[in-house]
Amino acid sequence: EGVTPTTSRVGVLQHGETVARRTRPDGIEETTAPAEILKAVAIVDTPGTNAVLREHEALTRDFLPRADLVLFVTSADRPYTESERAFLEAIREWGKKVVLVLNKRDLLESPEDVAKVVAFVQEQAEKTLGTRPEVFALSARDALRATQRGDAAARERSGLSAFEAKVTATLDEKERFR
Repeated sequence: EGVTPTTSRVGVLQHGETVARRTRPDGIEETTAPAEILKAVAIVDTPGTNAVLREHEALTRDFLPRADLVLFVTSADRPYTESERAFLEAIREWGKKVVLVLNKRDLLESPEDVAKVVAFVQEQAEKTLGTRPEVFALSARDALRATQRGDAAARERSGLSAFEAKVTATLDEKERFR
């Protein structure tokens, strides 16, 4: 996320013997990396739902039906916008599994504030999806810094570990097959 649109096309991260990047003929940005988990899954980054440029949002809508799991990221500084609600409605119609992520929790003043925003996102998403989703509050910035420092405790506090465990469990071979 940035002050101007940051993702203008669909990006796919998948396994490869080396780190490499190319643009495929279909316009998708493909990145490969020799990460073990990428042998089992491909991670797709789309422009999102709050895109200022409507063609960016259209790319996301067109790609979504192919997803096995949707990691729906909303921001702590403006959680659950109207465009996000409308997008979750489309996800519900497609019958997709959804994991909600509340990013930028480091912007909130206290654990109580985090809990209030998480509860708000859960309540609104439940109205839209018809089920009460789990919401993972995390700070991607704190997680990145902790990972770069090799600080496991700070990485845990960032919320990333709990989120990773959920995604890994949801995308295990048995669950993907189902």
